[in-house]
Amino acid sequence: MSIQNMWNEKFSREGFLYGKEPNAFLANNEHLLSPNSKVLMLGEGEGRTACYMAFNGHEVAALDASDVGLDKTRALAKEAGVEIETIHADLSEWRSEQKYNGVLTSFLHLPEPLRTEAFSHALDTVESGGYFMGEFFSLKQLSRDSGGPKMPELLYTLESVEKIFDRDDVKIIKLEECVDHLSEGSGHQGDAELIRVIAQKL
Repeated sequence: MSIQNMWNEKFSREGFLYGKEPNAFLANNEHLLSPNSKVLMLGEGEGRTACYMAFNGHEVAALDASDVGLDKTRALAKEAGVEIETIHADLSEWRSEQKYNGVLTSFLHLPEPLRTEAFSHALDTVESGGYFMGEFFSLKQLSRDSGGPKMPELLYTLESVEKIFDRDDVKIIKLEECVDHLSEGSGHQGDAELIRVIAQKL
């Protein structure tokens, strides 16, 4: 099954799989972005964090492989009274000439080498002084049932993330592995093993 079909199937269910509230880690660090920033949400799914960022005055583009997820993003944006650009793209083929002040993502399950390729390209699109922020499931999440894939190749380690962001034009502001409680719709519920990164483009 293709990535698009898999997520279309998940997002075709009634309601919003991960709820309508934004990812807490990204929302809590929104203050790092300059007012009215141009923001790209990678693998944004049903649009919950994109709508939050747009509501806070940012110019937001939401990218996802699932057209069903993007339909829900547009519906949620209409409900919230905000405008969001939607980009239907598979990250294995995505290339952007656009520049952004921030690239944000949560629980984007990518295998290698696609992960490094996609994140490296995303970093290339970030303007000087802008940020990449992400929250992901750690490999240790395999022992928990609070969400996330059960395939080790789709999970993250500190070392693998650090390697991607080890660039001369990037400063890592935060890189941590932690346990935190998730309450995101029916899809993410309970204590989870997480990896979080905030990096600034120099």
